[in-house]
Formats: sequence, structure tokens, C-alpha cells
Amino acid sequence: MIRSIRRNGRAICLGALLAAGVPSVIWAAEATPDTATLHKELEQSIKMIDALAARVKELESKLASMPAAAPAAPPPVAAAPVPAPADAARLQAVEQQINQIETANASRQGDDTGLPVHGFADVDIGNHNPFHAYEKGASLNNLDLYLTPKLGGKWLSLFELNFEVDYQGNVGVDIERGQLGYQFSDAATVWVGRFHTPYGYVNTALHHGVWLNDSLRRPAFLMFEDQGGVLPAHTVGAWLTGADRGDGGKVLYDVFAGNGQQIIDGLIDMRSGGNDHGKLIYGGRLGYQWTAGPAEGLLVGANAFESRIEDNQIPEDLTEVRVAGAYAVYDTDTWEVLSEAYLFDNVDVYQSEGTHRSNAYFVQAGYRLPSFIPYARYERAHLDQTDQYFAQQMTGFSYYRTAAGFRRDLNPKVAIKFEVANTHYTDRALANPNLFFARLPVTSFNEFLAQLAIRF
Repeated sequence: MIRSIRRNGRAICLGALLAAGVPSVIWAAEATPDTATLHKELEQSIKMIDALAARVKELESKLASMPAAAPAAPPPVAAAPVPAPADAARLQAVEQQINQIETANASRQGDDTGLPVHGFADVDIGNHNPFHAYEKGASLNNLDLYLTPKLGGKWLSLFELNFEVDYQGNVGVDIERGQLGYQFSDAATVWVGRFHTPYGYVNTALHHGVWLNDSLRRPAFLMFEDQGGVLPAHTVGAWLTGADRGDGGKVLYDVFAGNGQQIIDGLIDMRSGGNDHGKLIYGGRLGYQWTAGPAEGLLVGANAFESRIEDNQIPEDLTEVRVAGAYAVYDTDTWEVLSEAYLFDNVDVYQSEGTHRSNAYFVQAGYRLPSFIPYARYERAHLDQTDQYFAQQMTGFSYYRTAAGFRRDLNPKVAIKFEVANTHYTDRALANPNLFFARLPVTSFNEFLAQLAIRF
């Protein structure tokens, strides 16, 4: 542009003068025969042109020496506060929990071409395996893939595919959860398929991805079926769940029914392929969560379920399992306190041995510091060994355990955990010497465990 101004500056000045002054000069020449006067006026015009041209050159020079104007800077934006490592990990955990239970937001996008995939994995080492107490050393436990295919509209889906190592060192693949759902509203979502049985808090909030759990492991009696748990952690059937939100809190509810489980070779099987004895499991859960006020972060609730569960022993037995429980959780940026309690009132149907009462409970408290989360837990189970439901399970024994440990998040996707624990078995090794667990040399032992857990 500067080059164009320089080239055409004189012409512009000359043209302006021709348009404004020169016609009057010509008109004056036609009006008078005085050539000297005309010549004098022409010289004055030429001087004026030269003066204007010099001024244009001066302006061009100044313009060329000026620096190029920088684009206007956008107004400053306040930097978002960077959360502390513990807070970041907590936000990530909350995100994972929301992804598990409320996949509606992703599905509503209407994109039926995507397949969101997330995953978890963990490696453990210790003088005992945290999931199979009679093994020790290093172990690769879970590679857990969590998929939420987008179906569009209000249709939901959730699949959890887990590659895990059992107590014999074999690698197995299991569809831990396979759910198809429809969300009518926040107050009502119905799922069909295989899901985590909705009782207590731990079983639905902390799934097979151990990264989600602040502690290194669940309480022993709440482990999954193939890890020593004594409750039916999975159900294949239908599940209605929802929340009724109000000022300062919300009511949470669950109602479910599905295939009655079966004890096969000492482990509870959820009968994913169908129920061959025609029995059902059914139950519900009701809770209230404070979302504002001085009790914000507190969740309390109760649950109950009933099922007729048989085993594959000879003679075959059938137990009417009746369970009632209560739970309380206080989860804030500073504290994580979990507690659950269960009462069993089981009836022996085939052997007519009457009613058997048992109980199990745990309390765990963790404190979220900026760089790590220390925690402590006490758990206890009093399980009647004359109850065939517990007697036929490989790990259906009474015990108590104290544990303490801590978690440190190395970054938002990698966590390292340590735990020390002391466990006492109070009946099985003495009362049933021929069962599998008789391989334990003592009825009490100490554990020193470490775990590296990731999510992706």
C-alpha cells in the first residue's frame, strides 16, 4: 500500500489541482490576452504542485517508518484454579462414578457412531494376594474395559468386560455388567441385563476398576463372588432406579428382580445363561442424600433382598436367603467415611434345619490430604456354619480384620496404594478341616500389600 501511495502521490496532487485550480486558470486565459499574467499564474500553480508533492513524500516517509500495528489483544481471562492432587483425583473418581450410573448425558447426543471406551488395570504385590489370601508375590489382577455405546435418544447401554486372573493363575474373561436401559427421566431409569445387585453402597459405587476405591480393596465379605465375597454381587434381570430431587437433598430408590443364584463348586454363580431351578432374587434399596446445608455429603439408606439359592452338592440343598442391611456414607472433599451392616435370616428349605442368623459389618474412615489419603478399616463377619448357604461357600467363614493404609495419586490417572492388615479366621479352619481353606497353616496372619492402579 505504501508503495502504491509513493507511485501515485504526485499524480493525485496534480489531479486534485487540475480539478480545482487549473480550469480557472484556463478560463482566465480565455478571458484576457495578457500572456505575462497567465505565465505568472502557471508558475505559481507549478510551485503549489511541487509543495504538495513534497508534503506527500514527507507523509509517506513517516508512514513507512511506523511499526506495523499489532492486533488488539483480547481482554485478559482469569486463570482457572488448579486443583490440588487429591482434589483432582477425587474429581476424576466422581467422574468415573457418574459415567457408570448416569450414561444418559452421552446417549442424548444422538451420535450412534461412537463407542466410548474407558478402562482400569492394577498390579499387586505382597506377602498375600489381596483378593486370594492364600497366594502371595506379584499378581496381575484385572484389565477392566468399560464401554458405553451411544444408542441415541433416551436409550442407554453399559458393558464392562473384565480380564482377570483367578486364584489358580488362570486368565478368564467375563462380562461383569451388560446393561441396556431406557431413561424416562431423572426419576426413573429401567435397566435389563446383568448388573451389580443394588444393596449397600460399595457394591454399586465401586466396581471392578480398583482405581476408583480409595482403599486398596473392599471388605472381604463384600468382594465379588469369585474373589471370596459371600453375597450375590451380580444379578441378571431387571432394575428400576432413580432419584427424586428436592431442596437440599434427594431420595434415591432401587427395585430389582432376576435369576436366583446358585452355589457351584464353592462359589456363587449368578446364572447369566438362565435359571434352571425357577427361583428369583428380588429386593430394593431406599436412601437419602444431602446435597446442601451442614449435612452435605451425607448419604444414609437401607436395603433388603430375598432369594432361594441352591447348591450343586450331594445331597442338594436349597436355602431361602433373606438379607436386610443399612448403610451410611459421608463423602466430602476432606472426609470419606463408609459403613455397612447386614443381617441374615436364612431358612434351610430341603434339610429342614430351621432358621440361621448371621451378621456382617464394616466401618472405614479416610482423610483426604493434599498429597495422599490415609485410611483405616475394621470389618467383621459372624456366619453360622450350620447354615448351608455359608457352609457350601469356599470363603463362607467367620472372621475379623483390622487394616490401615494410604493412597497417593501420582497423576490424575495413576494411583499407588499400600495397606497393612491383620486377619483372624474364627471357625472355618477348625470346624471344617477337609475344606479348601484348610491349606492355610494358621487361622490368623498379617498382610503387607502394595498396588499400582490406573485408569484410561
